[in-house]
Amino acid sequence: MTFHVESQFMVISNSAEVIAIRRIAKDMAKEIGFDECGREEISLVVSELASNIIKYAQRGIVTLTPVCDEQHEGLMIEAEDDGEGFNEHTSMKDGVSTSGTLGMGLGAVNRLMDEFDILQRENHTGTRIVCKRWLHDNSNLGQHCPFEFGVFSRPKPNETANGDTFIVKNIRGATLVGVIDGVGHGELAGHAANAARQYIERHAELPLLEIFRGVDRACAATRGVVMALVVFDWSKGTFRYASVGNIEVKVFHSRHDKPKFIVRRGIVGKHAPPPVVTENMWHVGDMLALHSDGISTHWQWHDFEQYADHPAQVIAEHIYNATQKDHDDATIVIVK
Repeated sequence: MTFHVESQFMVISNSAEVIAIRRIAKDMAKEIGFDECGREEISLVVSELASNIIKYAQRGIVTLTPVCDEQHEGLMIEAEDDGEGFNEHTSMKDGVSTSGTLGMGLGAVNRLMDEFDILQRENHTGTRIVCKRWLHDNSNLGQHCPFEFGVFSRPKPNETANGDTFIVKNIRGATLVGVIDGVGHGELAGHAANAARQYIERHAELPLLEIFRGVDRACAATRGVVMALVVFDWSKGTFRYASVGNIEVKVFHSRHDKPKFIVRRGIVGKHAPPPVVTENMWHVGDMLALHSDGISTHWQWHDFEQYADHPAQVIAEHIYNATQKDHDDATIVIVK
């Protein structure tokens, strides 16, 4: 695609220029094709980044550039200054501002954008932030999903907050499924797990590696999480899997395929290593189970074959009742 929208940049040194670049960004986003909600979110991000330049460096440059690749069209936002830099880990927490003012925070910028990078010089003077927001085609979201899902999730006994969560979300011609376990249990674990889930829900169409990268930033100010994500491609009859930490995956094939999974150790939110994405075939009659460590790993499908014709929800509940532990949060997702 050839854009008729030209790149624009503005030197930022006062509040009037922040307002001006925000208006330009909103107009550019409209020309590219973003809806009203997308335009508002982009203008908020530009306003936050431009305001940060004044807060931390007094002067800098914001550049807006239409971008496209083989699959997407969108907008790239760059904010660059020669200030003293900042603590990236701390600044990802919403509302954090070393200047004493309350902004929406870089954590929110990370959630609103599809790609996000902070580049700082070795001597920590000067910062360049580069982020992108892509247009997404939602024209075929009304397609019927061919899969059935069952979910059971509960907090550790005697706790009110669940440190586990899950996601089941239809995207273009595919479904994303995941189990997320916040480190520990209780409210702080739940806060971490929910921060991860909120990011994933907004960015479900991104490649799995990009989702994990975004969640690593989204959870930087939390305890962190372990998680596993699976994307089922309806048309290809395949599923892609990626995991960091001790989320268990079991696949029971109607044929003799042996699925390949590579699990990385680490905690997402604490500079976890990138996951290894694997792709396997999916056949009619197959079943997949994802569960947190509140469910014992010592079970096999032959223990529950009598429920094969039951709904996925019934299968999830039976496996939970037979294998759950009483000292941790527990979540299981069944796909069939």
